[in-house]
Amino acid sequence: MNSVCLAIPEGDKPEAIEACVASDSAAALQVLVIGSGPVGVRVANEILDRTPYARVHLFSNEPFQPYNRVQLSSLLAGEVSPTDIELPLPVVKHQHRFTFSIAAVTAIHPGEKRIEDAIGNVHSYDKLIIATGARAHVPHIPGINHQGVYTFRNLKDAESLYGRVARSRHMVVVGGGLLGLEAARGLLRFNTMVTLIQQGSHLMNRQLDEESAANLQHQVEALGIRVITNAGVREILGDSRVTGVKTRSGELISCDTVLLCAGIKPNVELAREARLQVANGIVVDDNMQTSSPDIYAIGECSEHQGVTYGLVNPGYEQASVVADRISGGHACYSGTQTVSRLKVVGEQVVSFGEVADIRQRPMQQILVHRNTKQNIYRKIIIHKGAVIGALGTGAWPESGRLQEAYKSGRHIWRWQQLLFIATGRLWPFKNADDVRKWPASAIVCQCNGVTQGALNEACASLAVSGQPSVSCLGAATGAGMVCGSCKPLLSQMLGDGAKLEKSQGWLWLLVGSLLALAITSLQLLMPEAKVADSVQADRWFESIWNDKFWKQVTGFSLLGMTIIGLLMSLRKRLGFTWMGKFGYWRLLHSFLGVACAAMLIFHTGFHLGENLNQLLMLSFVGVLVLGATAGAVTGLLHRLPAAQAQTIQKSLNYLHIVIAWPLPALLAAHIFSVYYF
Repeated sequence: MNSVCLAIPEGDKPEAIEACVASDSAAALQVLVIGSGPVGVRVANEILDRTPYARVHLFSNEPFQPYNRVQLSSLLAGEVSPTDIELPLPVVKHQHRFTFSIAAVTAIHPGEKRIEDAIGNVHSYDKLIIATGARAHVPHIPGINHQGVYTFRNLKDAESLYGRVARSRHMVVVGGGLLGLEAARGLLRFNTMVTLIQQGSHLMNRQLDEESAANLQHQVEALGIRVITNAGVREILGDSRVTGVKTRSGELISCDTVLLCAGIKPNVELAREARLQVANGIVVDDNMQTSSPDIYAIGECSEHQGVTYGLVNPGYEQASVVADRISGGHACYSGTQTVSRLKVVGEQVVSFGEVADIRQRPMQQILVHRNTKQNIYRKIIIHKGAVIGALGTGAWPESGRLQEAYKSGRHIWRWQQLLFIATGRLWPFKNADDVRKWPASAIVCQCNGVTQGALNEACASLAVSGQPSVSCLGAATGAGMVCGSCKPLLSQMLGDGAKLEKSQGWLWLLVGSLLALAITSLQLLMPEAKVADSVQADRWFESIWNDKFWKQVTGFSLLGMTIIGLLMSLRKRLGFTWMGKFGYWRLLHSFLGVACAAMLIFHTGFHLGENLNQLLMLSFVGVLVLGATAGAVTGLLHRLPAAQAQTIQKSLNYLHIVIAWPLPALLAAHIFSVYYF
């Protein structure tokens, strides 16, 4: 057995050691945790946080440091390293009462309150927590035991698959759920041909409807993955090695590797052998207690009110309940409203509540908003004025606020429903997305179940300690440490103390913006150029701004650059992603402003004009000044407090756009007046 038992560091105060010894007989509960996945590690940490002198022994049946299974697909894709997915064991202040053992537990004896491990050691307990999770479901089909058939559930599976993919020519992934999709994406790393077979009618059929699944399938196929739906695998071909698969429709697909991602099966064998009540999972009550009062079950192996959960967040909630009960509290578990806010093969997917096989009922509305240009699809199911389900593909900034309304049963008014159909939003103002205005009970980090209230408390502590950063907030609460999709919300939570990351090309953007601002200032501050008293005087500047030919050249150059600038602004306003990366266009837009400012001087000779021409001039100067200032602020976002910088940037951008609207009309009037008169 590989056992780690750490003592109090030598530098600790003697009174701390004395307190530890003195409390030994009074508070030293012996708690054993079977299973070192995310839920097992979470409950061990929470028990030690609530009951510092409890003895907690964590058992693992894998020869690895505890790791986060959620990120295995990212590991397969090469986006993270093995050390990046390791789970932190209890911190130093608790380690004198914490033990971690790599030893599979082989038997539980509830009557004697002890367990046995694979090495033959016997361990007694006061409280036992089973967090054995689940394993991959292996369907009973011919050829399932052929060489070349893999599952994808743990780190050993990932390592085996990683070694296989480098020499595989064609892989078939069985299962079109989240795990199957992410695994298929990861397998593309070595240019392996990948075919995904889904037995259901569409991808993620439990989370998406047919239209949203079609959008997702389009994104999956764009990566080079072939998708086959309504066609489960009926046979794996080959003598002893995989040579292909046969689908339900009779199609034969040649391949050398099959990856099974067709669901999970709770690990209940230990509990069943111990004669605990077992159905699909280990049956527990609202206290997460099994049929033996001193034994608890949490996570994917447990079954509460007939439901087993295949997501990590319900396990975290259950871990909190058990830690509270063991520490003398009275917490109860009432079930979890599962919410999927995921990034699947690069596509944002939101799904919660009743979204698949929606039954008809009175006073029910199904609202749909589509934006095909931005690849956005959003659907909300409302019953008696409350959200009972929602799903969507593509960016959905309001999804967190909508999730809170769903969990709280908040009323959705008729005007909000009409607003959603027209704009895809339920709340009219953008600050409705501000997480600081959410209720304290609202979940901000879905992966780790961190609430707005918990983040508020952490922000206050960080402000006192002088560490207001997203990374410190994540370390303090666990938010943003899994998928990272909530990091923009964490930045909002920190408010004035947060700092944003550097924009792409921020230095050149700053230089271009300041240069445009300086040249435009010359237009306003320099005296108007004078016409020479004698025609014999040869002044180069006058030969440009006061010459009819060059006047037309500079004028039409200005017109052309203005049109280009207006078209470039459509890249962001209308989401024209085909125009390339926005960062490059923004940088080019900045230097176009420099060129316009210089050309304006050559065209006018520092004259502001009169009447209509003066209005045109002031509009032009206003657009340049506001645009250059907004660009400078954008370039310095990482140096400024996030909330303040973003507010200034949005205000300047808004004014820049508003003042640009009269330009086309004023330019048309100017050109007409010049050539007509």
